Amino acid sequence: VGWLPIAAAALLAGILMVLTGCLTMDEAYQSIEWKAVFLVAGTLPLGIAMEKTGTAEFLARLMYDAIGGLGPMALFAGFYILTNVLTQFMSNAASTVLIAPIAIDAAYQAGSEPHALLMAVAVAASAGFLTPVAHQSNVLVMGPGGYRFSDYFKVGLPLNILVFLVALLIVPLIWPWP
Repeated sequence: VGWLPIAAAALLAGILMVLTGCLTMDEAYQSIEWKAVFLVAGTLPLGIAMEKTGTAEFLARLMYDAIGGLGPMALFAGFYILTNVLTQFMSNAASTVLIAPIAIDAAYQAGSEPHALLMAVAVAASAGFLTPVAHQSNVLVMGPGGYRFSDYFKVGLPLNILVFLVALLIVPLIWPWP
C-alpha cells in the first residue's frame, strides 16, 4: 500500500512471522537460497564498478550507436534480447545487475528517462524459459519431471517470444518515450 519501501515491508513481515511463531528461525535460515544471496552480493560490486569506471557508459554508447538510430523500440528490443540471452546462462539477478546500469546510461544518451528500458531488463530477466539453468525452479522440476535440456527450449522459445511481444506492446503504453 506504499507505507514502507518493499524491502522494509518484507523484512518486517519476516520478523513478524518469527515473533508470532508462524516460522521458526531454523525454518527461516533453511529457506534462504544462499547461492542466490552470494551471487547477488558478488554481482552488485560488478555493477557499481561498471558505473564508476565508465564501463557502463561505454557499453551503453556502443549499444546506442549500434541500434539507437533505429528508434526507441529497437533500443527496447535490443536491451530485452541482450538481457534475456544472458539470463538463460546466469541468474536473473546477475544479468539484471549487469545490464541495468548500461540501460540507464543508454536511456539518458537517447534523451529519455530510463523507466521503459529498465522494465525491458526486468521482464527479460524474469523470462528465463529456454534453459534449465536460467532459474532455480527450472532445475527443481527437471529431474522429477524427467525433462531434457531440449524440452525447455521447445516450450521456452514460444513462451519467450510471447513475453517479448507483450512487453514490446505494453511497456511503452505505461512508460512512453518522449
